[in-house]
Amino acid sequence: MSNVDDKVQKNIKDLVQDISKNPNHWQAYVDLISLLTVTDELVTAEELALKSLSLFKDNNQAQQALLYATGNVYYTATDYARAATFFDKITDEKLQHDAIVMQAQSFYAQNKFKQALVFALTATQQDAHDIKIQILLGNIWLSLGDLSNAKKVFESVLHLDEQNYAANFGLGLITQVTMPKDNPWLMKAKQINSKQYQQDASRLDELITIMLGSQKNGIKPE
Repeated sequence: MSNVDDKVQKNIKDLVQDISKNPNHWQAYVDLISLLTVTDELVTAEELALKSLSLFKDNNQAQQALLYATGNVYYTATDYARAATFFDKITDEKLQHDAIVMQAQSFYAQNKFKQALVFALTATQQDAHDIKIQILLGNIWLSLGDLSNAKKVFESVLHLDEQNYAANFGLGLITQVTMPKDNPWLMKAKQINSKQYQQDASRLDELITIMLGSQKNGIKPE
């Protein structure tokens, strides 16, 4: 863990000690799994997560939190299909929205856009002000070649946050296809985050080709 700063190392050590002294303190397991995940100690995180699910199999509250933590381990490891199986088991009201968002992200990462759309729409119905899921929904519509719905979503985000980079870039991408000579959104995106824009701009032609291909092939949500 040479790349982990001293504070995180101390937090990990404290959680290990907590678990040693209080083996029934399930929240410490959840917190330790999460810390191991964000520090890319994924093998250790996976082992602890699976062990913890077995240890607390009779504690529903612990199970729900551990299922979410375990799903995040696999998501971080880019094992999206396995991550989805854990998120799918979450029924806790406090965790369910985040789990559905993660489901949408998992399917999107696998280019399974129709499945991602189902979860993204559900998540936006649960919380229409969650900008993160709105952006994901807009990108899913783009991937499906539905520029009209994508445009509506990105415009909705800009009503909430006009300085949102992703929404400005998304609208700029759509405009580049429909009206390339009049595109203030790409310029705005560049002003907001020039570094990210440079990364995205290098893929601009590729993204437009994908969008046009989706429209041409008639890819539409079921």
